[in-house]
This record gives sequence, structure tokens and C-alpha cells, in this order.
Amino acid sequence: MLINNFKMFKQKILLLTVTFFFLSTCSGIKSNNGYMPVKANVDQLKVNVTKSSTAKSILGEPALILGKREPIFIYSSQITDRVLFFEPKVISRDVLVLYFNKKKKLKKLDKFNLDDGKYIDLNMGTTKLKEKEMSLLASIFSNVGIGGVRVPD
Repeated sequence: MLINNFKMFKQKILLLTVTFFFLSTCSGIKSNNGYMPVKANVDQLKVNVTKSSTAKSILGEPALILGKREPIFIYSSQITDRVLFFEPKVISRDVLVLYFNKKKKLKKLDKFNLDDGKYIDLNMGTTKLKEKEMSLLASIFSNVGIGGVRVPD
């Protein structure tokens, strides 16, 4: 009787352990993408005073710079959660946009996040070339390092 109880106890422990590992693998993977400056650094910027070079030295290099005469700096960060094979879900997205005038002084500062109701689509697509569309040189070098180029024995 004692041996039977011990076997049942081992089976329950094994079942509990397997269930725990199964559930822990379904917890999801969080991905952080982009760079958002610290709020204290953003608060140092003053409209009609801060120059674009100063803003860049305080906040760091922006993710995107649009225009040369009146530049626009864009900083963005995003957190996504992915569970198994399902489409990733955006948990958090923050965008900071700095507008500068012709004299390269800060004209306007905008902050957006998911709660603002503004639709901002970050394009993460890539364009892949087919081997037929690659140049001869690109096709030769694309195989280097993955076993594509082999010296005959």
C-alpha cells in the first residue's frame, strides 16, 4: 500500500512538472525595438532656443532625420509580445518628433503613444532579391561562409 501511494505521488509530481514546463513555454517573448530618450533629457529642450546639433548631443542620434533645410528628428521605441506562432501584439509604442526651423532651432516637439489614437505604422518589411535578380558578384559572395563555395578534393 505504501509503495502504491509512493508511485502515485511520483506520477503526480511528474505530471505537475510537465504541466509547469508546458505552461512556461507559452508565456510569450517580449521584444524591445528602437530608442526613446529619457524624459529628463527631453525636458532640457527649449522651443526657439535649442539648436538641432544640441538636441542631437543631448538625446543621441535619431532613428530618422527628414529634410535638410527644416529637419525633422524622429525617435521611436516599441515593445511587442509574441506567443507561439501567433502574430506579435504591440504592447507599447512611443514616438518623439522634433521639428526645426530654417535656422535649425527647435520649432515644435510632439510625443505620441498608443493611447493617443494616432495611427503610426512602423514599416518593418524587407525586400529580398531572388537569385536570378542578383548580380553575378553578389551571388558568388552570398554563398561565402555558408558552405556554398567548395574546393574540389
